[in-house]
Amino acid sequence: MGNRAARRAWASRVLSDAHLTDLDKKLAMTIADMDRRGFSLCRMGDDFFFQPKPQYALANTSVGFF
Repeated sequence: MGNRAARRAWASRVLSDAHLTDLDKKLAMTIADMDRRGFSLCRMGDDFFFQPKPQYALANTSVGFF
């Protein structure tokens, strides 16, 4: 979601969805924010973590991010 208005509309729909719990809403918003920052959600066994997307990994390491 590169468009700011589209992100706001999506966030509004998520936050107003009565079928989602508060935890579901927080998780969805966190994943969307990290995706916007160039990270993807990964799973290894029972653990979940964020990892830089391949196209951004080099840029993140060059500025001392990792």
